[in-house]
Amino acid sequence: MGKETVYNKLVRDNILEIIADNRQECKYHIATDDEYKIKLLEKLQEEVQEFIETKNIEEMSDIFEVIENIIAAFELNKEAILKIKEKKAEKRGKFNKKIILESVYEKNNK
Repeated sequence: MGKETVYNKLVRDNILEIIADNRQECKYHIATDDEYKIKLLEKLQEEVQEFIETKNIEEMSDIFEVIENIIAAFELNKEAILKIKEKKAEKRGKFNKKIILESVYEKNNK
């Protein structure tokens, strides 16, 4: 057996076939539901960090993929999420105006 690289992370469904096609072997297991949820959240952090570093559309597509799987794994309602998003946008706005809040202070009532 040659050099081993340890990943211990969630990977896409076809990765095992890709590894085999590259004449490599691997160790893997199927996550429990609880482990899957933890690994999805770790994967989201990984993909967001990669996007921050590269600003690459490929990384953004990975973020979308992970978010869709988080919605399914945590049994969240996508339509409800979108409704909440819109309500927040109506009440508090979006991020389109590029406002950076520097500080908040109390007014003197003199």
